[in-house]
Amino acid sequence: MRRVARSLLGAAVLAWASTAASADPDLTLVDLNLLHGIGCDPDQCRLPDRVDLFFSWIESASCPDVVTLQEVIDAASGISARALIEAALPTACGGQYQGNTAYSGVLGLDEEMVLSRYAIADSEVREFHGAVPVFTRHALWVRLQHPAGPLDVVTTHLASGSDMATSSCDVDSNGDMIVDIPCPAECNAAGATTVRECQAVQLVAFVEEKHDVATPAVVTGDLNALPGSFEVGQLVGAGYVDTYLAAGNAECVPATGAGCTSGRDSSTPAELESTAPNVDQRIDYAFLVPGLLCITSLDSPGDSDADGTATRLFADEPNPFASCGPAPSPICWPSDHEGAELDLGLACSVPVPSASHGGLALLGIALVGTASAVAARRRR
Repeated sequence: MRRVARSLLGAAVLAWASTAASADPDLTLVDLNLLHGIGCDPDQCRLPDRVDLFFSWIESASCPDVVTLQEVIDAASGISARALIEAALPTACGGQYQGNTAYSGVLGLDEEMVLSRYAIADSEVREFHGAVPVFTRHALWVRLQHPAGPLDVVTTHLASGSDMATSSCDVDSNGDMIVDIPCPAECNAAGATTVRECQAVQLVAFVEEKHDVATPAVVTGDLNALPGSFEVGQLVGAGYVDTYLAAGNAECVPATGAGCTSGRDSSTPAELESTAPNVDQRIDYAFLVPGLLCITSLDSPGDSDADGTATRLFADEPNPFASCGPAPSPICWPSDHEGAELDLGLACSVPVPSASHGGLALLGIALVGTASAVAARRRR
């Protein structure tokens, strides 16, 4: 119903909002799969060094409003990326993120984390279908108190080969598992045939459930899926905008690594200590979920508004802050991934009514009434 409302009312709402907008703030955001580094010596692929480099990148991007992360480890043993990040917050970007964080905290291994310059009004974690009962993928939703109104951000990390991403959505105990895990009804209905495809269906359902306000939302993360895949198609089919492409960036070129976000070897620090890109696929995204009462615009990849954040890849060049290489030199890359960066211009009506329940009905009545009045005047 909400997707239909977007398509039928969107043009009229945007035309109305263009005259009613009383604020034009930006939403700047970066996303990165940080790499937990399990099994990589030394120090989880030099995790402390990588977190330090990550914050240098954050400050060079002018401290974006929101930072979304995946693989933020906080396990019982080893080095905790969560602890390293939280220890940096009092000084990083002048302490702007301190007190405004959310952490998924399901198992402490492959976790999502959100840092925000704005207060986080609410948050929730949703676990997804999986083939490994003791390890679940999930998404973290937060609602921000942004000047444009309540803004939703959802970040996730969908399954990889390590947890049977491409195995049948119906997990059969006759295979490698000891229990049957039936494919959820919503995944069957959407045509999902694999575990990860099902997770993409559930991700969209989670976003649609939680995004009950008329301002936009942003969905970020490592989907472990290429553009044009079933998984990405679920988001695009729901009306979500792949902001990297929409801003005019060129698609990933595997032969050169240009526009790609993943592919480095994560079992050794060698490729993290090399200035070569060593990436060959784009699996990290920042999707825009349009809002009914906002006009949105994407800053160019070249940062046309000169605020330090653009719509492009994030941390996509070897350490620009110091000469890098094998230890004891500074590390070259904060992760085996390159991330996504987003600069979203917003012009929203104030106050912003809820898009759920009666909110859309009242908006629809108002729009229909306005259209009828205009038509009546034209007939005179």
